[in-house]
Amino acid sequence: MFLARMNMAGLRPDHDVLDIGCGVGRVARYLCAYLYPSVRYEGFDVMDAAIAWCQENITPAHPNFGFTATPVLNTAYRTDPSLPDAATFRFPYDDASFDFVCAQSVFTHLLPESAENYVREMARVLRPGGISCTTWLWFNDSGYSHPFTEPMERHDTYAVLNPEIPEAAIAYQEDAMRKMFGTGGLVIDGEYPGYERIQDLCVAHKP
Repeated sequence: MFLARMNMAGLRPDHDVLDIGCGVGRVARYLCAYLYPSVRYEGFDVMDAAIAWCQENITPAHPNFGFTATPVLNTAYRTDPSLPDAATFRFPYDDASFDFVCAQSVFTHLLPESAENYVREMARVLRPGGISCTTWLWFNDSGYSHPFTEPMERHDTYAVLNPEIPEAAIAYQEDAMRKMFGTGGLVIDGEYPGYERIQDLCVAHKP
């Protein structure tokens, strides 16, 4: 399903791809048969075990697929206070390295300063004309709210499911998300509401 959404966003088999929050290769395993062997795929995740599995099971068969463990502080997944802060984390890749950046169910676990930083970092690593394809949980002043946001505790521009573990699930006011992209250096091309367990989708590009 997400690969179809990526294709809709403009993914091509000759694109160099960055997969933020790649987990155990939930997107990578499908891209192995889609991307040309000559292009580069990179995925990173805060969970060491997930990255180790990808390195052991995907990279040997597909050497153009690289995976990097990037442990950062998160109240839901990595609670060690000595870890780097996601709000200042720099993606471990050079400027203008990728044609396509995807993040499935990543911004749903980032507080505002971290989300803003990740949007800036996406813009930094994308080449001009590059595409970002990211999922969110939205609510807005026009009456729309993703069904998953209904029980959430709302703040000014975002809402959390569990105040004691805020990064377990986070939703954003749609205008706040738009502002993040605008100030972060990306232009939104399309916003697509989700349903039930399917998150809202934002497609943008780097001018």
